Amino acid sequence: MIDIHCHIIPGVDDGSEDMEESLDMGQLASEFGTTDIIVTPHCNIPDVFDNYHDEEYEEAFMSLSIAFQRNNIPITLHRGMEVFGVGDIGSLIEDGRLITLAGSRYMLIEFPFDAEPGYIQDVLWDVSEHGVTPIVAHPERYYAVIDDIEYALDWVGMGCFLQLNRTSIMGNHGDDEMHTSRMLLKQKAAHFIASDAHSAYTRTPRLADVYSFIADRYSKRWADILLVENPQRVIEDRDLLVLE
Repeated sequence: MIDIHCHIIPGVDDGSEDMEESLDMGQLASEFGTTDIIVTPHCNIPDVFDNYHDEEYEEAFMSLSIAFQRNNIPITLHRGMEVFGVGDIGSLIEDGRLITLAGSRYMLIEFPFDAEPGYIQDVLWDVSEHGVTPIVAHPERYYAVIDDIEYALDWVGMGCFLQLNRTSIMGNHGDDEMHTSRMLLKQKAAHFIASDAHSAYTRTPRLADVYSFIADRYSKRWADILLVENPQRVIEDRDLLVLE
């Protein structure tokens, strides 16, 4: 399996606190079947986390990659970020301060949980007009989508893709998020499941249980698309698979 959303770089956001925890996260992910992780530190959150693509980002990424190699953790790391959908994202893309997932056409974008659906749509259009394909992070956690799933379906209709959190599907975020994420699965409107891991102890990078859940409840083919094939297609910068 491939995890496209993981806060595993130590000390840069509210994810892993230090290198020891990052190594624990990597070991845990490997033990539960993950082969690749796209690292996605929070980015572009005003007065909280910048984490734009610069020398500091590269140093943090390379330090983690080297630590994985030295500790024989059999996971390949790829560059990425979880971009907060505020401000002039188009200019940040043009300036090279925001990067896509694994150098592909796809960018992971999150929004404030209480964001208005019209605002989200405007940001997604702006990103798309700059030649980048948005992947909306955990739409099942946005209040507008919880109230009306059609908003998320509209984003899919405009060419965006949706990434659900393992913790939402398994019920760790609450009943509303669980119901909404499972409705998106039922509608075949999801394109990825990722860990959104922040720790080796809570919100961990384990994916095996949600893979089994999807395979048992829906189909093994659906589980493979969400956790293996579409993530691999991101890394290879290929078109994504969609179930009708």
